[in-house]
Amino acid sequence: MRKSSTKYFGRYKSSTTFETRFTLLLSIGFMLFILLLGRLYYLQVINYKHYNTLSETNRIKYVPTLPKRGMIFDRTGKLLADSDAMYSVDLSLSEVDDLKSTIRAMKSLIGISEKDIADFYSRKDKLKRHDVVTLKNHLTDEEVAKVLSVRHLYDGVDISAKLLRHYVYDNATSHIIGTVGAVDRKDLRTLDKEKYKNAEFIGKTGIEKYYDKILYGSAGYKIIEVNAKGRQVREVDYNKATSGKDIALTIDIELQKYAYEQLKNYIGAVVVLDPRNGEVLSLVSSPTFSANSLLWKNKTYNQNFEISSSPLFNRASNGLYSPASTIKPFIGLSALYHRVINPNRMIYAGPYFKLENSERKYRDWKPKGHGYVDLATSIIQSCDVYFYRLADLLGIDRISQFLENFQFGKVTGIDLPNESAGILPSRKWKDENIGRKWTKGETIITGIGQGYMLVTPLQLAVATSIIANKGKIILPKINSDFSHNISEKLLEKQEFLTSQISDESWERIQKSMFDVVNQSNGTAYWTTRDKKNMISGKTGTVQVYALSQDDDERDDKDVPKHLKDHSLFVGYAPVDDPKIVVATIVENVGSGSKYAAPISANIINYYLDKRISE
Repeated sequence: MRKSSTKYFGRYKSSTTFETRFTLLLSIGFMLFILLLGRLYYLQVINYKHYNTLSETNRIKYVPTLPKRGMIFDRTGKLLADSDAMYSVDLSLSEVDDLKSTIRAMKSLIGISEKDIADFYSRKDKLKRHDVVTLKNHLTDEEVAKVLSVRHLYDGVDISAKLLRHYVYDNATSHIIGTVGAVDRKDLRTLDKEKYKNAEFIGKTGIEKYYDKILYGSAGYKIIEVNAKGRQVREVDYNKATSGKDIALTIDIELQKYAYEQLKNYIGAVVVLDPRNGEVLSLVSSPTFSANSLLWKNKTYNQNFEISSSPLFNRASNGLYSPASTIKPFIGLSALYHRVINPNRMIYAGPYFKLENSERKYRDWKPKGHGYVDLATSIIQSCDVYFYRLADLLGIDRISQFLENFQFGKVTGIDLPNESAGILPSRKWKDENIGRKWTKGETIITGIGQGYMLVTPLQLAVATSIIANKGKIILPKINSDFSHNISEKLLEKQEFLTSQISDESWERIQKSMFDVVNQSNGTAYWTTRDKKNMISGKTGTVQVYALSQDDDERDDKDVPKHLKDHSLFVGYAPVDDPKIVVATIVENVGSGSKYAAPISANIINYYLDKRISE
């Protein structure tokens, strides 16, 4: 009996011990499970961002390597634009723990300005697709050393080297070569996404923009392994970037500098062409700007400038001006072709011209008139009344149709972006753009290059080349390798000019333009002292404001500067074998003979004398 009881008690005790141990183990397992869940929650939820960054950064990275931009040379092989190294401090947004404190640290270390910080945040907001944003450009060697010495203390901070565009002649070439600048949202909508993947800078104006695809080259890449702090461990693979192609321009840099010096104290433009092939020898717009500092160093100009008053505005290819009296040789040639005049017949040109049954006076620039003049004399002395009569005889239809042959109202096709076409007015043009019918009075003032007609200095240079060539049409170019696609329409125009207009008519106009400069009663005679290079030309004075019908003559003494006349001159030389054509405009200074003519003559003489001495 006792033995049985003892056996039962032993079984009971053993069962109780097992249950206790099982419960304990189960409790420990549950606690461990809870701890594991807590740890997973901590890693996956609470501290997700930190560990996700570590896992993403401690891996293989694709790093783009941008190409070196092609160099630009002048016609003689002189370097105009190259690229220099520029060091920057950059922040990788995904790796920086505390952006504000990191920026403060960099500010105390290398003196980052408030403007640099503001620009950083602006770039950060505008270019969200970029993981790396530049905090400060143009670091000195000392600043680079300082950042490198503390870089290990700040995750996401790094030094990068970019190739900074450098323009050897800066202001003198800023409009023709143009500028490069940072890629913006507008650019992203039009760029070739494959070619410009990860591009930071592209051409914005001038040759830099027109030939950007050639100058840019092809980007490469490096595949690198980085650690959790974003530091490179090793290079896994690479594909070398291909540098952009070099470009040789047609401009003569010595002539470009000379023309710039001639014009830099004025507002205006100069275009110099070789009439034999259309090569642009010089193109200057003034005021100009420093291409080296404007975009790279965030220099800005007064934003209150109207676009047409800005130094950034290229007056040579985009400025629109009335051609004034420079149009008279073309009107005279049209009158000869249509045989509306006897060019040798003398007619009386008084102080003004009036249409039949009209009291409106169309005044001559000379208050007392020119007396008796023929076609040659009216060009030499720039007689307005004679050309009022010619315009009335021709009518606007024949005038506009004839002037089309000289590329007025059309872009010249020069290899520069955004060239202006100007305005060649006609009945159709006015109806479509103004919504009113053409009037006879508008025809009259078109005969002296006033009214609706607008041209660029580049167009005037091209049209003057056609006169110098007796009808052969040349189209301008700046890249020596550029060639125009000559349209059938253009060939028809050239055929008309060379076959339908007689040599006698061409020579009559050419002789008159020669006498403008070389005959003592010519409008450019006294202001172009040096006649050694046999210059032909035509002056023009663009009226910015109109006289009232009660005024007989102008008095510029009390006229505000912005209302003073523009000074124009077109010319070519030598007369027997033209090698250079110049079109010059100087704004708000007075007559064409006083300013534009001597500037043009100086440029012609400088170039031809230089060629002879070489």
